[in-house]
Amino acid sequence: MPSYCAHGDISAFLQVSAFADGASATTPTQAQVETFIDLSEERIDQLTDHAWATARAKSVTDERITMQRVRGATVTSRAKIQLSHYPVLAFSQHASPSLSQTNGTVKLWTGAKYLDYLDSDESKTMGSNVTDVVNKDFWTDIERGIIYISNWALLGIMNTAPSAVDGYISYKYATASTPDDIKLAAIYFTSSLIAMNDDLNLMQEGADSMNNQQRAQMYEELGMKILKENRRIDRNVRMARFEGGFGGAVPSYPIGGV
Repeated sequence: MPSYCAHGDISAFLQVSAFADGASATTPTQAQVETFIDLSEERIDQLTDHAWATARAKSVTDERITMQRVRGATVTSRAKIQLSHYPVLAFSQHASPSLSQTNGTVKLWTGAKYLDYLDSDESKTMGSNVTDVVNKDFWTDIERGIIYISNWALLGIMNTAPSAVDGYISYKYATASTPDDIKLAAIYFTSSLIAMNDDLNLMQEGADSMNNQQRAQMYEELGMKILKENRRIDRNVRMARFEGGFGGAVPSYPIGGV
């Protein structure tokens, strides 16, 4: 089911009659156009390494993370985890959690095992939002893809984590409401698929107009231009600045390449 635009957006853009199925089926049919939209949306997701509607949320399984110290103490430290993708669908806790129940896992090395902070049987308290932090073991900033840990033992834990991996995070991510530029890119890419198919006989050619292939190429270029100009491709994640003795700032990395 299309999420970024609808078949009516395509017919309005191409200035043709509404697409339909059944006895009054058009060429292409409504179902065929919706398939073209699905293909265009998947292409946008791949180009941007993101999902632009909750219905198209992507899943990440066991992303390897390294704790970033943000506040020092003698033995323990407040720490943060910057995920590669965001916004994140809200985490929740559950006994014997599954992905469908919690939207993921937050497995952190404790010195003896990777403990899932989303497993309510582990007695870890979770803040309900980024400001609910008092007497909480962890909380999240889902818009920026950050998990904060209230007390993280530095000595004897960070150095002993297997393969130097402090944790494994599984989560779902998506932008809840589709931005206008993503919608327009989906319209352009879908219209390009339709226009390039001469057999559909949808885009009538006139003596003084572009032919179907020229139209298809123009729509394709317009779709890519929107994604590039709005910096939807190669977005960067800004990593945390370490405080309390580690010093310096960590550079930005492309999303998906951390």
